[in-house]
Amino acid sequence: MSAPVPFITSYQLKNIFQPEVPFIVEELPYSSGDDKRMMQVHRHEFYALGLCLTGSSTHMLDFEQVTISAGEMLLIIPGQVHQAIDIEGYGGNGYLLAFNADFLLPMQIELPNYVKGAIRLPASDLQQAQFIFGQLLREYIERPPQYVAMLQHYLALLIMLFQRHAVNHAQSGPSLLVRYRELLAAHFVEWTKPAQYASAMHVSADHLNQVVKQHTGQTLSAHINERRILEAKRLLLHATESIKEIAWHLQFNEVSYFNRFFKQHTGQTPAAFREKAREKYPSNPE
Repeated sequence: MSAPVPFITSYQLKNIFQPEVPFIVEELPYSSGDDKRMMQVHRHEFYALGLCLTGSSTHMLDFEQVTISAGEMLLIIPGQVHQAIDIEGYGGNGYLLAFNADFLLPMQIELPNYVKGAIRLPASDLQQAQFIFGQLLREYIERPPQYVAMLQHYLALLIMLFQRHAVNHAQSGPSLLVRYRELLAAHFVEWTKPAQYASAMHVSADHLNQVVKQHTGQTLSAHINERRILEAKRLLLHATESIKEIAWHLQFNEVSYFNRFFKQHTGQTPAAFREKAREKYPSNPE
């Protein structure tokens, strides 16, 4: 009998907005800003992109406190543990959109797999972003013929504009690297070996490792381990399950191996991390 999956509340787009298409755009102040669910620790199974024009709001994204201020955009990606801790700025002006990954057109756009903070737009691009958001809102509200295609094209433009300035978060590279990152985001729990990713892409593990290291400076194994450690930290802080149950969920057959692995990569045991993290971060899983 397998251990239960460690639980962090996770919302699909339909759980919050119930849209007719897997896309929503709102003008701030956000009409559902008093939704208490957003003030609790949770994940999204969709992308959320906000543009702040006035005011500010503060959020916890995994283990970083992030404030988005006027002239900035913030992208929250699927799987990131999120909590709004100060949303007074939602009374200001701006936009918020949310979409599923498969809503984006199959173009040469790589959706980020991990983003830490807000990005600031120069005045010219801020004006352009504001215009695109406005066009998205108009198409979404009025729903003229071909509005879905228009939403998809405007969204693609907005994502490219975001990526233009997200230099610290850029994840460009060859198509093999892009595909690897997609597989890692989707399968890091059950696929723990480099050969599993290489096999899925019909290349050798040595070749995939060479490509990954060339473009990121890290080996394939380091990437996989880093991703597993991030999820372990999320669960140790926010889930109620025991360390043993978390270890089993992350495919460690022995809790002692999980303890050694975690300490090797963080300098702390899982138990020590859980205790210190719950003192430091706003979470109440009990």
